[in-house]
Amino acid sequence: MNAFNFIGPQSLTSKLKRLARQALGGSAARLAASPHKAQSAQARKGERLFCAQPFERFEVLGGGGDRGETYTCCQNWVTQSIGSISDDTVEEVWNGKSARDFRRSILDGTFEYCREDLCPYLQRIDGPVQRVEDVSDPDLLEIIRKDLTVVPFGPKDIICCFDQSCNLSCPTCRTHIIMETQHEDAILDIQKKLEDEALKDARLLYITGSGDPFGSPFFRRWLQTMKRSSMPKLETLHLHTNGLLWTPRIWATIPEETRALVKAATISVDAARPDSYAENRRGGNFETLLKRLAFIGDLRRNGPLEYLEIHMTVQLNNFEEMPEFVELGRRNACDRVTFHQMVNWGTFDDEEYAARAVHRTEHPRHSDFLAMLHSAPLKDPLVNLSNLTELAAQTAPSVLVDAES
Repeated sequence: MNAFNFIGPQSLTSKLKRLARQALGGSAARLAASPHKAQSAQARKGERLFCAQPFERFEVLGGGGDRGETYTCCQNWVTQSIGSISDDTVEEVWNGKSARDFRRSILDGTFEYCREDLCPYLQRIDGPVQRVEDVSDPDLLEIIRKDLTVVPFGPKDIICCFDQSCNLSCPTCRTHIIMETQHEDAILDIQKKLEDEALKDARLLYITGSGDPFGSPFFRRWLQTMKRSSMPKLETLHLHTNGLLWTPRIWATIPEETRALVKAATISVDAARPDSYAENRRGGNFETLLKRLAFIGDLRRNGPLEYLEIHMTVQLNNFEEMPEFVELGRRNACDRVTFHQMVNWGTFDDEEYAARAVHRTEHPRHSDFLAMLHSAPLKDPLVNLSNLTELAAQTAPSVLVDAES
């Protein structure tokens, strides 16, 4: 689960980098983040940094009876939201006090609401995080020059994570199948508010970091009925999906003008072998997945897709498959293969999480996992280690040798 600025290999073309940067880390999972300041990253590097997210991104969450909470970043990478569009208008949330406070923390360099331990962009200084002297976007340059916390334009990146409906019940995300049909009115109310108040300036519409765009009857219907005229500046419609319901038949039900906007896609897979796929993508079938990936790969080769990525949440039962996962991405025309550290969203008790979380130093196979991070297949330009980047850097062979000498 997660939405959209991405960390891209240097070999990506500038257009792909732009698509990747537009597409961010949107998550509808639940995590009570502890306060954490990112000053250490800047002090260590001795640089003044800038993050575009609070000035461009609008991520709306929801599930069950609680819907509309809004963030300017992947919610588990920060310590507070900026409000709720269930309670206020888009403009009131977008330029409200919480949003202004967040932007101030970027402009003054404290990044006090950010979690460097989880944010891959702060770890790598990539995607939306840049050195101030490297910022070139005219709107962002004006914000820096004028020290603006009230943004004179609407959200540019709309991340839709307000419907948890999905055809799978992956253990890292949920304990059972969720289909939010009983919350139809609340979901459609948020959709309409975004259409009426937020989409006029949007360049990116991201569906979805909370469920599946085809598994949700509401997101699927939206794809089948949305009008290009209601989002005149939209450049990219980014679909984040498990891929199993992305069939030629369902694809054909989406109007051609909407399909043409689907320029980016992220497929959550979590495995490269049938057994681990059956466990990690509960309810899915690996052979079906391979057929869907072949179809989606053809959309990348022939259009309209211009960017394609597959994701793996790394854990005990799949970390040895990481090289195979890279090859799975290569076979299916992927621009990036991303590996995330496993986070407990409340679906595991402490004992089960500890047994699965191989990235933690106390795990009995942690040293094997570190060796995998530094193996030759993971040096491939396709690979993005996301929020495993800092762990890999801290445990690089040269670092370990220096520590022992």
